[in-house]
Amino acid sequence: MPSRIHVIVNPAAGRGAPILHILNSVFRPSGIIWDVSVTLRSGDAARFATRAVSAGVDVVAAYGGDGTVMEVAGSLAGTPTPLAILPGGTANLMATELGIPRNLTSAARIAAREDSVPRVVDLGTAGDRRFMLRVGVGFEARKVEATSREMKERFGVLAYSLGALQALRTSGPARFRFSLDGQEEECDAIACVVDNAGSIGIPGLSHSPLVSVSDGFFDVFALRDLHGLLPGSPTRRAAAAQGPRAGTEIAQHWRARHITIVTDPPLPVQADGEMWGTTPISIDVLPGAVRVLTKPSPQAVSVRDPARTSA
Repeated sequence: MPSRIHVIVNPAAGRGAPILHILNSVFRPSGIIWDVSVTLRSGDAARFATRAVSAGVDVVAAYGGDGTVMEVAGSLAGTPTPLAILPGGTANLMATELGIPRNLTSAARIAAREDSVPRVVDLGTAGDRRFMLRVGVGFEARKVEATSREMKERFGVLAYSLGALQALRTSGPARFRFSLDGQEEECDAIACVVDNAGSIGIPGLSHSPLVSVSDGFFDVFALRDLHGLLPGSPTRRAAAAQGPRAGTEIAQHWRARHITIVTDPPLPVQADGEMWGTTPISIDVLPGAVRVLTKPSPQAVSVRDPARTSA
């Protein structure tokens, strides 16, 4: 049972909900001592998480979008301190991937319960940078680049579809050269996605149900036309279903632990919604790097579950 929780809050996330009141209504009845750090700039979340681990807290919780969650997860990697995700962003892809509810009260209860299940999750690394969800090259990066914060606040997840329409104007085929665990591959494509997670932010819908955050591999997709770029594209799922180093005319699929991507011409790169410059890029998997708290099994009962004690 956690007795101390540190919550890292991105104040730009959410839609004006009184989050401190909600968290207090969950943590205080459980006898949990909790405190908050508020981020102001990139890197704050990672620094706050490192400090919380050194202070000996039982759980570090991240309230924000996938970028905030990734910063915190990167600092918790290799430590025994689990991460609790409190979804407050536009897409909340990792929360969806792990079945964590978008409702803040329900998500906070996962952090507070003694029977929540710690899910071991892989991370990706590129030099000193880390990611949790995926890396996108070409069109996938231009879509993120074209989706402004103002668009996200106004349209929510739909903002990425609008960004995709803008990205189409500047996206075209390029020559991709891959090194995949030492094996060389080459093809023409308009985008590449290196997936650690399959979720697209809609429960039950993913790029491929075969993509796993806990298998120690990345799934690499080279996408040759627009059909492969659609959310939950059946052509991408079909390529994955044929197994590693297989594919279709629209999407090529590989699985690997160590990946280098070179393109001609150089293309933009994004990771977990953050722009990372241009190719080339080298990526490695960090197997089982972080533990994320997820919902207890339906049969589990916590004696200090606020949902039950308040009923």
